[in-house]
Amino acid sequence: MNYRSTCFCVMAVMTAALYAGAAAIFVDGVVATVGNEPILHSDVMHEIMPMLQALGSTPGSQEERAQQVEELFRDALEQAIEHHILHREAVTLGVEIPDDEVERRVAQMRSQYGSSEAFQQALREAGHTMSEFRDRLRRQIMAISVSMSKRRQFERDAVVSESDIAQFYQDNMDEFRYPARFRVRRIFMQAPNDADSREEVRAKLATIRDEIADNGSFAEAARTHSDGPEAAEGGMIGWVRPGDLVEPLDSTLAAMAEGEISDVLETEYGLHLLKLEDIESEGVLSYDEARNEIEPILREQKGDERYRQWMSTLRRRSNVRVLL
Repeated sequence: MNYRSTCFCVMAVMTAALYAGAAAIFVDGVVATVGNEPILHSDVMHEIMPMLQALGSTPGSQEERAQQVEELFRDALEQAIEHHILHREAVTLGVEIPDDEVERRVAQMRSQYGSSEAFQQALREAGHTMSEFRDRLRRQIMAISVSMSKRRQFERDAVVSESDIAQFYQDNMDEFRYPARFRVRRIFMQAPNDADSREEVRAKLATIRDEIADNGSFAEAARTHSDGPEAAEGGMIGWVRPGDLVEPLDSTLAAMAEGEISDVLETEYGLHLLKLEDIESEGVLSYDEARNEIEPILREQKGDERYRQWMSTLRRRSNVRVLL
């Protein structure tokens, strides 16, 4: 029987047991080795158990669910192999992880199970003690630490030329298109939830609007009356794009003309007046503006390529065997 059919049968049985609410019991075994270090079936299953539990509430046939479980298992196995390789590298480099970092990670894992009892039950079913679990987490954190450090190093060392940036700009011009944006000032007043109090604030804000319309200064009125964090700057929110503001502010702004002041607008937070100071039409970022966005993208891409090459070299040196 080939790998796919074997794995499918195992996962189908496992899935059936999980969805029946039964405690699944399996004969454990080594599914891969990294050098002389074994990776057990139970180790991989423990990593994906929260995701398996989540699958129980998703629709689909048993075959579809078994396929999902198989994919989860294969991905988790590859991650486990990579973590073993990186842990060996961390030991070589003398990486140490403080106890409080391990405990923080334990708390995160425990929270995925809903209760401490469910977490302890999962540990028992996986055949692990808490001490063993902490040790496994420490190894994983060491592995992740080396991984992140290497990625940062490769990104720093990446050579990104001006021609690389220019080519990316030309090839991805649509990514640098932007919609129209609006430069906005606001006067905001907090208001209680009861109707009478809100009506009182509404009337006050309407009076302020009338005063501004009679050649008053919106900015000065904002400094005097607004409860918003931008009051000291004359109510200047700055440039916003469609979708940045809550309703009905967003749709009102889209229908306003430059220089116009809105009617009093109500949200759950309070009451608002908006002034549309300026409109900038949609367009494309210039090369000089886009350049600052492009370089980090290319640096990350080149760093990722170097990282994959480095991991491939480590994998060959580590004598990895998959035994499914």
